Amino acid sequence: MEMPTLSNDSQRMRFEDYQIGQVFEFQSLPLSKSDITEFAHEWDPQLIHIDEAKATAIHGSLIASGYQTLLTAMRPVMAELMVKTDVIGAAGINRLKWLKPVRPGDILSTKVEVTDKKPSRSKPDRGIVMIDVTTKNQNGETVMTLEVPAMMQRRQTTDQEAI
Repeated sequence: MEMPTLSNDSQRMRFEDYQIGQVFEFQSLPLSKSDITEFAHEWDPQLIHIDEAKATAIHGSLIASGYQTLLTAMRPVMAELMVKTDVIGAAGINRLKWLKPVRPGDILSTKVEVTDKKPSRSKPDRGIVMIDVTTKNQNGETVMTLEVPAMMQRRQTTDQEAI
């Protein structure tokens, strides 16, 4: 998706630059067997991620760790969108769901949609932008969903705007 037009006072996106209903789309590189097993050996050494025979007997093939799925899907979001944003931090990850396994060769497409935004009542320099994330594989199957309340720096503040 095309990036929003930014105000003249900043080159970085802020709270005001995000609009409810706005959608951004991203795509990952394919995951290889070695990507999956190397990640698993370091971070999530369950047999379904490192032993192809065991994984195939249970899931039909080797499968990626859910955490690897999350990181793989979010990498282009961070590299292409969030580096251009004045993010203060995230207030967590809500409703994270891994719905289908990610397999070697899968390419993940991630849709990021702004679903809500609220200026902070107590800190007028920031606001929360609610972002729904949906990740699908190359077959259009949803493999992961989550919601992120992202704290963003504000460009303008008035007492009347805070809710």
